[in-house]
Amino acid sequence: MRQTEQSGAMTTPLLPPLRVLAPEDLIASVPHILGFHPDDSLVVMAMHEHNLTFTMRVDLPLARHRRPLAEQLLIPIREHQPTSVLLLVFGGVGTADPPEELPHKKLIDVLDDAVDSIGVAVAHAVWVQSCQTGAPWYCYDDIDCGGTMPDPSSSPVAAASAAAGIVTFSNRAEMAALVAPAPDDVLARRSALLDEAVEEQRIATAAGIRLVRDAVGEFPSRTNPLTDDEIVRLLMALSDDRVRDASLSFSIGPTSAAAEHLWLEMTRGCPAPERADPATLLAFTAYLRGDGGLASVALHAAETACPGHRLAGLLRHALDCGLAPARIRALAQGAAQEAAWHLAAGAQQ
Repeated sequence: MRQTEQSGAMTTPLLPPLRVLAPEDLIASVPHILGFHPDDSLVVMAMHEHNLTFTMRVDLPLARHRRPLAEQLLIPIREHQPTSVLLLVFGGVGTADPPEELPHKKLIDVLDDAVDSIGVAVAHAVWVQSCQTGAPWYCYDDIDCGGTMPDPSSSPVAAASAAAGIVTFSNRAEMAALVAPAPDDVLARRSALLDEAVEEQRIATAAGIRLVRDAVGEFPSRTNPLTDDEIVRLLMALSDDRVRDASLSFSIGPTSAAAEHLWLEMTRGCPAPERADPATLLAFTAYLRGDGGLASVALHAAETACPGHRLAGLLRHALDCGLAPARIRALAQGAAQEAAWHLAAGAQQ
């Protein structure tokens, strides 16, 4: 069963709080909240009164996975304690004869029972044929509740996303392509250079933190991609767990945007298993920003590159539990203190 993807987009300062009054407003906002147009997906949106607080997306499950999925989704729902949730199914195989024969009606029934068991109401349960403008949508429990998909690009969230420079991708695969690795020959060349570097040199912790800090600081003014030598030196630094963990500190404050772009370029350009370090840092930075979609694809890249990666495992647990970005910001703040300590200790040596 695929891990759920959490989105804190409605709590990030890049987008204003979203107040949802009608199902069609909600449906049109989903692609911009997730960062991509969902297909064959279950989207769960938690509300406090009429305000959207967090969103989760997961692939539509097989029949035998319905109840395990419901139990998994209850973890973040309990964490956020919403007054109600909205259940949206996008796509799925089946007929569209509302309300009895809509696709994945049994999934909605299982989720409705699960949510009710913890005292949370299901405000709406909706099937949407697709995210295409004009596609039909129907409520699962009301034959008179339905309509057609509004133009997602004309929603208030779309306008806010465009103003903030946030890209909404056509599908999840297009978003995942952001972290696609460089060509095999490039990765093989850098892997060989890493082998040589490991034999010849080690980077002290304080020096490694300074190296990463300087790379983050220089990134906004860069006009060329990172060189092989720069990639290798940064990977050598991040191979020290203390440097990597201290680098979480760059995910907050004025360095966060530059750090995210640096981690993204390194995730693309590094061989496995070393790419797990920048990929995890990318996931962490995106998650703090409220971009659950990018955090998910970056974390998948990290887990694929290095199964069992410690920091990736911690972040995976945070996503699966639906921890709000503010709850894990303390990790970055602690990392900043650790970095300062190492730099001070290094200066005295």
